[in-house]
Amino acid sequence: MAKTSGLGDNFYIGGYDLSGDLASLDKVSGGPATLDSTPIKALAHSRLFGLRQGSMSFTSFFEYTPTITTPGFPGSNSPVANTYNVPVLVTIIGGTLTNVLVNGVSVGTTAGTYTVPAGGTIAVVYSVAPTWNWFALGTVHNALKTPISSSDLEAMYCRGTTIGNPAACLNSKQTNYDPTRDNSGGLTLKVDLVSNGFGLEWGTLLTAGLRTDTSVTTGAFVDQGAGSSFGAQAYLQIVDLVGTNVDVSITHCATSGGTYTTLMDFGSQTGIGGFRQSVSNVTTVNEFLKVVTAGKPRRPCVADRLAAHDAVTNLHVE
Repeated sequence: MAKTSGLGDNFYIGGYDLSGDLASLDKVSGGPATLDSTPIKALAHSRLFGLRQGSMSFTSFFEYTPTITTPGFPGSNSPVANTYNVPVLVTIIGGTLTNVLVNGVSVGTTAGTYTVPAGGTIAVVYSVAPTWNWFALGTVHNALKTPISSSDLEAMYCRGTTIGNPAACLNSKQTNYDPTRDNSGGLTLKVDLVSNGFGLEWGTLLTAGLRTDTSVTTGAFVDQGAGSSFGAQAYLQIVDLVGTNVDVSITHCATSGGTYTTLMDFGSQTGIGGFRQSVSNVTTVNEFLKVVTAGKPRRPCVADRLAAHDAVTNLHVE
């Protein structure tokens, strides 16, 4: 076994990738509450296990993405400027194209998603006009500006982004969003998450970082080393979706090359978000797992720009 550092870690919450915004992950904790049951004859405390619990705390930098409005589609080879102070993702749909230029440089010849930097331009050369959508990935302020809401937030800390690496997951409530501005001008925010309904759940990554799928996709198998009969729970983060919907499922099989069947299905999702699914604790989970995506996007592919990150954890193994 080799020791590792915390370099290259990722953090997601409620469908937002905050990996580039966090200054530090201050706490990841979990386990059962301890109930004092010390009799008078004991020489030290005796305790029973109570309800499971979990919490996460982190410190973030401040970053905000404004609401992006999609401009009208221009004439062929007519540049349109990105007037926002953040990069935007421009998804071109349909039409007959011969060139796509960003800042005057050719970056593609087909429909697809292209990044336009702040202050940059995009132009499309076409004979049949396509349509397009402009949007930007949300950042920390978009994700966390409304604490103590009625909604649960699924948080996921990934110790690196290699398939099979550990991930700590938490179905949580956010209790605060507290900024601190020091006398040098530095602005950071303190956020605390407390578990809701479930304790902290350690799992295993089934995707190598954020996975972008542009068609029906069956991922490579993940070998758990052995199957189990204790059920499982899984977390999914969808941080970007262009299209009408996407369905992500986890399939399993006793052999790597056999016929895979559905273990868990997150259902048809129509936007970004964090999701938790589980099967009962008497369900058999086979040794080999695959992540599968399907859906109905606005152009003829399944998940136009889906970034899905899954972690699965076994109830009795962790």
